[in-house]
Amino acid sequence: MSNMIYETLPTASVALMHYVLAELEPDEPHQLYGNTGLPAAVDFPVHDIIVSVTPVTAPMFGQALLRCAAARRRDVMLIRHGFHPETIDPVRVDVVLHSVGGPLLLTDLSFFRHRDRSLHLVPDDAGRSVKIGDGGLELGIRPPWDSAWDRAAGLESAAAQIVLACRRRKRG
Repeated sequence: MSNMIYETLPTASVALMHYVLAELEPDEPHQLYGNTGLPAAVDFPVHDIIVSVTPVTAPMFGQALLRCAAARRRDVMLIRHGFHPETIDPVRVDVVLHSVGGPLLLTDLSFFRHRDRSLHLVPDDAGRSVKIGDGGLELGIRPPWDSAWDRAAGLESAAAQIVLACRRRKRG
């Protein structure tokens, strides 16, 4: 990835970008140019996904996500993390899945680390989830947990990994 995008991003944004990058290996991201209406974004052409990050926690980019997904014909993910990810500010993710039937916008999802080490985006309830993997984004109709205990453990695991990633990135 070009160093140019790193020069303008907060360290937490870079850490969260790498958190998602680790799941999308071995795709080489490209900085996204043009007026997408999104904050800092990179394009993963092999996986047909655009990943954007912002310290803005308010859910204000829904229409920009939909426009970008339609214009670029890709899935689009926006990570909203605040200035203290998962310690003070919860990390939330908005996703538009681009499909033949039209775009599907899922908002206010949380990172969830499954027992099998796969990474998911899950809602606060038992709604649709999204798996992030080497094939890109995959819509799940059923939640990736079996019980409330599994759900809590997966959310806690992902939050702990995010906190550690952000601390490492700040230290250099």
